[in-house]
Amino acid sequence: MYLTPASASKWVWGVGPILQAPTASSTDLGSGKWAAGPTAGFAYNGGPWFNGILAYQLLSFAGAHHRGSINQTYLEPQVSYNLDSGWYGQIDPPITYNWTAPKQDAWTLPIGADVGNVLQLGADNLGLQIGAYDFVKHPQGGPGWMIRVQVTVLFPTGRLR
Repeated sequence: MYLTPASASKWVWGVGPILQAPTASSTDLGSGKWAAGPTAGFAYNGGPWFNGILAYQLLSFAGAHHRGSINQTYLEPQVSYNLDSGWYGQIDPPITYNWTAPKQDAWTLPIGADVGNVLQLGADNLGLQIGAYDFVKHPQGGPGWMIRVQVTVLFPTGRLR
């Protein structure tokens, strides 16, 4: 959740809390812990460019006692270029640092890119995106690459009021 100023220009910022719930269906997929912390975002939207950064810090406070604690920093810089046709390209790597891991396993650093398009679907818009990233730094035994596929339904301003 982000709290932002009521009026915004090309520059937008927000701060707020983040909450992570232990919802994984397998112990291999999640931490088994509740975690919370501060989050912030800062973005510039001018012309065909959209640039910004999201950041948060998670610290565990409850959950499975036999699982390790969470102390993780997340950074997501984004550089996007939008074409008039609705197509866009972006670099949007989800970077993490695990403060409880050994130094050689603390960073997750992907490099790659995404492409997407916004399509008109009746009165609404649909965003479709695909990207590929190589993890140049990752924990031992962690994934070496990722493919990201995203579908987003976009509602015009005022439709949900």
